[in-house]
Amino acid sequence: MGGPVAQRIEHLPPKQGVARSTRAGPTHRPVPFMDIPFFPNTGDGTHCLQAALKMALAVHMPGRSFTYEELDVISMKLPGLWTWPTAAMLWMMREGLSLKLIEEFDYRLFAERGEEYILERFGPEVGRAQIENSDIAREVEIARSFVEVAPIEVRAPGISDITREIDLGAVVVCNINSAALMGVAGYAGHFVVVCDVVGDLVTLHDPGLPPRPGLVVSTEEFEKAWAYPEGRDKNLLSIARAG
Repeated sequence: MGGPVAQRIEHLPPKQGVARSTRAGPTHRPVPFMDIPFFPNTGDGTHCLQAALKMALAVHMPGRSFTYEELDVISMKLPGLWTWPTAAMLWMMREGLSLKLIEEFDYRLFAERGEEYILERFGPEVGRAQIENSDIAREVEIARSFVEVAPIEVRAPGISDITREIDLGAVVVCNINSAALMGVAGYAGHFVVVCDVVGDLVTLHDPGLPPRPGLVVSTEEFEKAWAYPEGRDKNLLSIARAG
């Protein structure tokens, strides 16, 4: 569920970069810790999930390259609307990647009740934003398939979950309120890749807009954007190689 930031502060030219961790980790880590190529959002600001997927797939499927048009098909994106992660997760599982989704959102209840559950679960501000920027009827249909196979832990994740998944070699994708991250009022669901957590600092690849590779924020700033409107609304998608 990602979209353009509620208030764009400036447009920066697209950049590419690699975030490298400086934190020592366990010796059993299956991939180098953690070189994640950066890819920016597209100019319309509605491809943050696709950009995050492009980063994760560059790490875990390095022999393949994906265009945004291909990622639109994989994620079943509709023009001008936010993208939910469910269709892309189903595709990645079919491709043999190991996934884990940690959040309190109940996809079974959503599949049964649709908009009513979204408004009940998130409240009017966030719930209405999700409804107005999504094709809810289609997302309900995808959710009905998703709940049968999805690797979901129904609980709110914490920073320790992020560091654990990174230590295991996963690429971690979180949905945050990009408006809060940029210090402006409002709500805009937005996907970022968490590259590292060291002490009280979090390093992100933020696809934008504006694109900000290797963005370093305090854990307090990150938590404020991640736990919006409250702590139980945090989420974590872990993408790793199987085995």
